[in-house]
Amino acid sequence: MRLLTAYTFGFALSTACVMTTLAGEASTNAWAQNTGSAGATANWDGDGGKGIARTDTRTGKINLARGLAVGIDRDGLDLSFSHAIAPQRGPAYAGTFNLSIGRDGSVSHSYGGAIAQGGSTRSVEATGATSSRWNGTALASAGGNTTRGGTVQARTYSRNDRAQPYQGRPVVRLIKRLRNR
Repeated sequence: MRLLTAYTFGFALSTACVMTTLAGEASTNAWAQNTGSAGATANWDGDGGKGIARTDTRTGKINLARGLAVGIDRDGLDLSFSHAIAPQRGPAYAGTFNLSIGRDGSVSHSYGGAIAQGGSTRSVEATGATSSRWNGTALASAGGNTTRGGTVQARTYSRNDRAQPYQGRPVVRLIKRLRNR
């Protein structure tokens, strides 16, 4: 009985490990504050394939941060882009866009944005991630903060369209329909 339990546990563990490594994933984060700071992160992790992850940060009169992660592997294409901008005066904005196109035909995308206005300090942040695993996923998060008054408005959207079963070639279906008349 112990041997059967060990084999069952080993099989379940190996299956879980395979399922987690068979998907490409891209994720980014960007944040900025009007007091002179900004930052970004970018990551792409895939099963083989090729990918890039880049960040760019600038501070001064306008604080800017951008993160980009793009990759393609045997599961599909993953793209994530996040950016944030916070000038010393005026509103601060952060946004994210994420897209996965799986080889199984699934498409996942998400986007989000946040605007911080008023107050003496304003900070904004946007984060996104997407994965081209079977039936893919995409998520977005956006938010901000103000001190001494001010307002923050944030919105996000996410959609996952699963792969449709193969219906045959349209021309073949048309020919079959015409023959049956």
